Amino acid sequence: MDFLLLLGVVVAIYGVLLFFDNFFKSCMRYPYEAFLKGTGLSVKFLRLQWHTTALNRSIVKWSTAYPKLLDLNFSLGVYLSILLMPLASLLIIVSAFHTKSSGKTSSDGAAGVSKAVAESVSLDLLIPGVNLPLNEIGYYIAALGINSVVHELGHGLAAVLEDVPIKGFGFHVMLIIPMAYTQLDSDQLNALKTWKRLKVLCAGIWHNLLLGAFTYLLFVTTPVMLSAIYRVNESVMVTHIKNNSPLLGARGLEEGDIITAINSCEVRNEASWYDCLLESLHSQPSYCISPDFVHLNDESVPISHKNDGLIECCSVDNTASNCFEYMVDVNEEDVALPQHMCLNIRKVVENSFGYCHQKPICSEGHCFKPMINNFTTILQIRRDRKPDVIYIGHPADLTRTIRISQFVPKTSIFRPGFADDIQLLLKYVTVFALGLSVINVIPCFGFDGQHIVSALLTNGLVVSRVPQKSKRDVIALCINIVGTLFVFILLTKVFWQMLFKALWQ
Repeated sequence: MDFLLLLGVVVAIYGVLLFFDNFFKSCMRYPYEAFLKGTGLSVKFLRLQWHTTALNRSIVKWSTAYPKLLDLNFSLGVYLSILLMPLASLLIIVSAFHTKSSGKTSSDGAAGVSKAVAESVSLDLLIPGVNLPLNEIGYYIAALGINSVVHELGHGLAAVLEDVPIKGFGFHVMLIIPMAYTQLDSDQLNALKTWKRLKVLCAGIWHNLLLGAFTYLLFVTTPVMLSAIYRVNESVMVTHIKNNSPLLGARGLEEGDIITAINSCEVRNEASWYDCLLESLHSQPSYCISPDFVHLNDESVPISHKNDGLIECCSVDNTASNCFEYMVDVNEEDVALPQHMCLNIRKVVENSFGYCHQKPICSEGHCFKPMINNFTTILQIRRDRKPDVIYIGHPADLTRTIRISQFVPKTSIFRPGFADDIQLLLKYVTVFALGLSVINVIPCFGFDGQHIVSALLTNGLVVSRVPQKSKRDVIALCINIVGTLFVFILLTKVFWQMLFKALWQ
């Protein structure tokens, strides 16, 4: 519903802008039109546009600064774009008809590999408020804007290098999606030889690929570059806790807490944080406890069985305790301990000699396992310079209600959000850069692939086999129709799935 609310607000804003645009054109026509002409702005239905010629000289200057290097750069872009075209087309076809399975993975070798490949290559449509957090919409718009500018800058630089005049540069904002454009002299572009024309047409795709590689490199090296002001790969910091979080309280977590481990699993960064939470659910902790502690703290009552099949040996009113099972080691001496006993959970964790859930063997004491269901676990959250937090519940409670950062500031001057914001923007730019490269190279109306196919069909080898221009135009038309059809099927399928999820799930 967040997506529909956002869409409604955006449409309402465009409605207001369109109303005032018509109002000023009727009441203050000449000064208003002079204003629009001077700024390059125009308001249309669900679209804003800005056009300028002020950047023309700058693009010409940049293009002529290193002509040989740029020529080599754009030539490489042609090779990689042509290589990417069939791969991207195959990816679109697979994604258009691939349905995500909810069943078990095939156990057959070849079938399992094919299924895994199909799962990994399917494309998705990213929409804020549907499959992206609505509070990240700023990064979404900024990443699209950066990619669009870099893409069109590639076309502009390559065009100037091939003596194709630039008529202007500008922006379209469709709803909330920014799209830059470069206006070229189409007659002179089409008059170029095949190779030169391809360099101009493939330049935008190539620039997106370069941008994606560059931002990914920045993303993976951010921890190293910021290591002077942040402690990285040592721990994580709690940056936000929701008001409904069960971890809030006098003995719970607080914003600014530095978490170093969960049970026996060390937390060094964001990836290990999630790995440790997953491990705590799949491998519930067991504890090494001395017999003396058991005898002093056992609060057992007659054993009963719960509805879920678990054994209960604690009274109903004793909520701080839980039933523990003695994991007998065949190699150890007989000890006078019952198989089940009721012990205070916090005391067990605080007085244990260590964990024994990996192997039920203790160098000191004996191994005891809590009798809890598979959807609950005991989490001992270790904090730097603070007492441990003991939580009994599902690890998803932490992922849903707690936000952490792998960047722990060395001083109070810097906040962890600064580094997190940089990485999040880099992640968005990288994903969009690679995605737009794949989409744009597909032979589809409105994409660069449409013009690349037409240029490839003017190659001398093709012309010698199909000399009639009308036949080559029909071939290009058929290829683009097929590509457009698959893109339409994919977008329709993905959009319908997301709309269904937004409305009914």
